[in-house]
Amino acid sequence: MNNFDGMRTLENHKIVDERDGRLFNSRCVLSGAIDRVDDDGVQWRNNIKIECEKRNFGIKFFDPCDKPKSLGSEIGKEKIAVKRLVREGRWEEAQELVKIFRHFDLRAIDWCDFVIVKIDINVHACGTYDEIFLAEREHKLILVIMGEGQTKIDIPSWLVAFINEDEVFDTEDECVEYLSKLNSGDIPLDERWVKLD
Repeated sequence: MNNFDGMRTLENHKIVDERDGRLFNSRCVLSGAIDRVDDDGVQWRNNIKIECEKRNFGIKFFDPCDKPKSLGSEIGKEKIAVKRLVREGRWEEAQELVKIFRHFDLRAIDWCDFVIVKIDINVHACGTYDEIFLAEREHKLILVIMGEGQTKIDIPSWLVAFINEDEVFDTEDECVEYLSKLNSGDIPLDERWVKLD
């Protein structure tokens, strides 16, 4: 293990109670389709945050559907505005809007300790794959929740190369249960877990 000042693996973190579990103060990006999803991908993200809060995991979430305006919104009116600008042939104006939220969303991957991603094979998801590939290059844990009615056998083949089978879930509840086991230490944390103090 590298011996950098202020850096330690979470494996050595002592658990006092649920609030001081291994996930306490960890940072997670909630990645998934927004552009071509009716609810902008809001509901599943809210479900994950609520369930993790109920269990006192103490995870800090970056939710692209619920971020300060200064970080570039990509849902609701802003999503409609981008589509309108493209339709009207005002490409450069649309590009400037998209560059803002893309920049912050990819920076969030740099910031996070792990990513939870929703993959629905029936929905085109462009930014999601950009975020997944960045997280993989940065050796971050990537947990995948498959779309409704889909299972791990439906995952795009390219992702099989670097996402572990036991880190692909059919439901949000299965993912939260896995987080609970990581938090308690029932599932050991591996070299992908590095916490900067």
